[in-house]
Parts: sequence; structure tokens; C-alpha cells
Amino acid sequence: MVHIKDDEQLMAQRLIEFEKLIKAQPQLPHNISTTLLRRFLHTTRGNLASAQRLLELNYSLRNKHAQIFIDRDPMDASSQQLLQVADLVPLPGLTPENNKLLFYRLIDYDADKFNFTASIKVFFMVADCRFATETEGRLSDGEIPIFDMAGYSLRHLTKTALTALRVYMKFVQEAHPVRLKEIHVLNCPTYLDKVLTVVKPFIKSEVFKLIHFHLPNADTPYKHFPRAMMPEEYGGEAGKMSDLKQHWMQLLQQQREYLMDVDNWQLNKCKKSSNNAANSMTQSLKTLEID
Repeated sequence: MVHIKDDEQLMAQRLIEFEKLIKAQPQLPHNISTTLLRRFLHTTRGNLASAQRLLELNYSLRNKHAQIFIDRDPMDASSQQLLQVADLVPLPGLTPENNKLLFYRLIDYDADKFNFTASIKVFFMVADCRFATETEGRLSDGEIPIFDMAGYSLRHLTKTALTALRVYMKFVQEAHPVRLKEIHVLNCPTYLDKVLTVVKPFIKSEVFKLIHFHLPNADTPYKHFPRAMMPEEYGGEAGKMSDLKQHWMQLLQQQREYLMDVDNWQLNKCKKSSNNAANSMTQSLKTLEID
């Protein structure tokens, strides 16, 4: 893959070219925003062909698994219930290396209230909401998800829906427009091996190498990113988690129509582009940037 320096003027020119290229694909939604296209182009460092393949696979998988990516509502009962038991919050600001921190944790430890498939749907709704509203400033160079396992029990593990897990893993590793830098798992329990027995078969080896496991109450995560960027509950300066979460819940509500409008996500299967883009969707895609 040829990497193009993230020069603003050059990327702006490439974005215009990318918009024209995507509009020539009649099977894709006609109203993909410039903001979203910019993210795909940014992820592939300006490589038009790679950005197109990434976007096509993204929409292809969405349509193949419509029950997760299209048939959704951030205000329905299952989504609201999930948001009462878990936090899924992009943290403000960027690390000194220009990476974005994304924080996930349980806040209600009752496994009976936890719906795994709903958590996957909400995860992607938050991501789509974020990608749709990145209208100002420079995009992050990479993403660093942080999972706090405090309160996660073996009963939660039994709630894992393998079909939804498989879809989640395939999408985030092959079709998600991000450059994955690191993954941090906080407060690892003694039964971590049992958790890994379930999830590791779905994780690519190169992605697994990015995972850092941390013992309860350890300071080791802050060798990788500033503690100051964390919520107050973790000794940081980003504000209270409840306030950070409220911002994203309001944004989900504001973007509800966008998230639910099938015209934004559904492929037009009756049309095919002149260069047979449908074939490119089936090709093995290794576009996810892992640095």
C-alpha cells in the first residue's frame, strides 16, 4: 500500500476525487457524507483504492448483518437498558501521539440485565454517531480502546452470543475505518483465561499482539497514555464519567434519525457499477491499519 502523508491540501484534493469515485458506485447509498468519506480516506492514509475497498466492505457487512447495523434504534428498550448497565464513551481530547481513547465498562454488575447483542449494536451506534459528527479539527492518528473488566463475571461470559461476537470481531478488524494502535484491558479477573477461550479464536494474531492486560488497580496503563485523559473516577481530569456519558447519550438522541434511516446504510442490490465493485467486496481485505 502506498502511504500518502496527511497533508491537508493533498487530502482535500483526494477527498474530492474520492467523492466522485463513490458517487459512480450506484449500489452504494447516494448520501454518504463528506465527513464520513474523509474518515475512510484518512484511515487508508489517502489511498483511494484502499479507501474504496474498505468502504465497500463496510457497507457489505452492514447489509449482511442488518439485524445489528441497520435495524436499530438508540432509544429503544434494549439500547436504553444497555446504557443503564454499561458505559461506552469516547473520551475527550487526544493523546500526545494524537490517538483517541475509547472507554468501556460495566456500571451495573447484574448479569441478568446485560444483553450482549444490544451492547454490540450500541457500540456501533456510538461509533457511527462519532464518525458522523467529526466536522472540526484533525482526525486522530489511531484508536486505543480501553475495557475495564471490573464487575465482569463468568455469568456475563455465558451471556455472550457467539454469532454477534463473530460479526463484531470481523467488522472491527476488517471493515471499521480506524487505525488500531493498542487495546488495554483493565482490572483483569483471575478467570481471564476462560474469557480468552471464548474470544481469542475470533481475534487475528496481529490484533492480539496489541492487547495489554492489566491487574486490578495497576498503574501500568499510564505507561501508554496519560492518566489525566481518564475520567475523574480513575484519577484523571476528563470530568465525571456520568457527565461524559450524558454528552454521548444526547448525541445519540440527536443523531437518531441518521442512525435509523435505512437509506444511509442500505445497498441498492438492483444496481451494479461499471467496474463491478461487487467483486471487490468479496476480496480478502487487509486494509485495517495496525501500527
